[in-house]
Amino acid sequence: MNRYRLSRQAEQDLEDIWVYLTQQDELLADQQIAQILDRFPMLSQFPNMGKQRDDLLSGLRSFPVKPYIIFYNKIADGIEVVRALQLYS
Repeated sequence: MNRYRLSRQAEQDLEDIWVYLTQQDELLADQQIAQILDRFPMLSQFPNMGKQRDDLLSGLRSFPVKPYIIFYNKIADGIEVVRALQLYS
Protein backbone atom coordinates (compact mmCIF):
# COMPACT_ATOMS: atom_id res chain seq x y z
CA MET A 1 0.00 0.00 0.00
CA ASN A 2 1.38 3.41 -0.97
CA ARG A 3 0.83 5.91 1.80
CA TYR A 4 2.45 9.05 3.03
CA ARG A 5 2.63 10.60 6.42
CA LEU A 6 3.95 13.93 7.60
CA SER A 7 6.32 14.46 10.47
CA ARG A 8 5.33 17.15 12.95
CA GLN A 9 8.09 19.33 11.53
CA ALA A 10 6.76 18.88 7.98
CA GLU A 11 3.26 19.83 9.17
CA GLN A 12 4.73 22.94 10.79
CA ASP A 13 6.70 23.77 7.63
CA LEU A 14 3.53 23.60 5.52
CA GLU A 15 1.64 25.76 7.99
CA ASP A 16 4.49 28.30 8.01
CA ILE A 17 4.54 28.39 4.20
CA TRP A 18 0.78 28.97 4.10
CA VAL A 19 0.86 31.71 6.76
CA TYR A 20 3.72 33.49 5.00
CA LEU A 21 2.06 33.34 1.58
CA THR A 22 -1.33 34.49 2.88
CA GLN A 23 0.30 37.81 3.75
CA GLN A 24 0.57 38.32 0.00
CA ASP A 25 -2.37 36.39 -1.42
CA GLU A 26 -4.55 33.75 0.25
CA LEU A 27 -5.48 32.12 -3.06
CA LEU A 28 -1.79 31.81 -3.94
CA ALA A 29 -1.13 30.25 -0.54
CA ASP A 30 -3.90 27.68 -1.05
CA GLN A 31 -2.64 26.85 -4.55
CA GLN A 32 0.97 26.45 -3.41
CA ILE A 33 0.06 24.14 -0.54
CA ALA A 34 -2.18 22.11 -2.87
CA GLN A 35 0.67 21.81 -5.37
CA ILE A 36 2.98 20.49 -2.64
CA LEU A 37 0.38 18.09 -1.22
CA ASP A 38 -0.42 16.77 -4.71
CA ARG A 39 3.13 15.40 -4.99
CA PHE A 40 2.92 13.19 -1.91
CA PRO A 41 0.79 10.38 -3.40
CA MET A 42 3.07 10.22 -6.45
CA LEU A 43 6.19 10.10 -4.27
CA SER A 44 4.67 7.41 -2.07
CA GLN A 45 3.98 5.31 -5.17
CA PHE A 46 7.39 6.01 -6.74
CA PRO A 47 9.69 6.86 -3.82
CA ASN A 48 12.86 6.51 -5.88
CA MET A 49 11.88 9.53 -7.99
CA GLY A 50 13.50 11.79 -5.44
CA LYS A 51 17.20 12.49 -5.32
CA GLN A 52 19.19 10.53 -2.74
CA ARG A 53 20.48 12.90 -0.08
CA ASP A 54 22.78 10.64 1.91
CA ASP A 55 25.08 13.68 2.09
CA LEU A 56 22.57 15.15 4.55
CA LEU A 57 21.22 12.04 6.26
CA SER A 58 21.35 8.35 5.43
CA GLY A 59 18.20 7.29 3.56
CA LEU A 60 16.96 10.84 3.02
CA ARG A 61 15.54 11.83 -0.38
CA SER A 62 14.45 15.16 -1.82
CA PHE A 63 12.05 16.26 -4.52
CA PRO A 64 11.58 19.84 -5.76
CA VAL A 65 8.21 21.53 -5.89
CA LYS A 66 9.54 24.93 -6.85
CA PRO A 67 10.25 27.13 -5.05
CA TYR A 68 10.22 24.50 -2.30
CA ILE A 69 11.97 21.21 -1.73
CA ILE A 70 10.41 18.21 -0.03
CA PHE A 71 12.60 15.96 2.10
CA TYR A 72 11.35 12.48 2.84
CA ASN A 73 12.30 8.96 3.86
CA LYS A 74 11.06 5.72 2.37
CA ILE A 75 9.09 3.65 4.86
CA ALA A 76 7.57 0.17 4.62
CA ASP A 77 4.24 1.31 3.17
CA GLY A 78 5.22 4.55 1.41
CA ILE A 79 7.04 7.70 2.55
CA GLU A 80 7.37 9.95 5.55
CA VAL A 81 7.73 13.62 4.64
CA VAL A 82 10.17 15.12 7.12
CA ARG A 83 10.56 18.72 5.88
CA ALA A 84 9.24 21.17 3.29
CA LEU A 85 11.69 24.04 2.84
CA GLN A 86 12.18 26.95 0.49
CA LEU A 87 14.89 26.30 -2.11
CA TYR A 88 16.24 29.85 -1.99
CA SER A 89 15.42 33.15 -0.40
